[in-house]
Amino acid sequence: MSAQQTERLVRMANQIALNFGEERDLTLAARRTGEHLQKFWTPAMREQLADYAAAGGEGLSPAVRELYSRS
Repeated sequence: MSAQQTERLVRMANQIALNFGEERDLTLAARRTGEHLQKFWTPAMREQLADYAAAGGEGLSPAVRELYSRS
């Protein structure tokens, strides 16, 4: 997948984490973000984001970083 697609996934994941209250409870937001991604994202999308996080994950929000640090 292209860099543009990855940037879009990062933006979407960050927005999801923010909507789940990343600023109030980082751990809870990370868990809920993971649940959302599992329910609504394709395996390919989740794999691309996981690969990006494993490669350093520049630009990922704290909750998304936490999600992938536990995986």
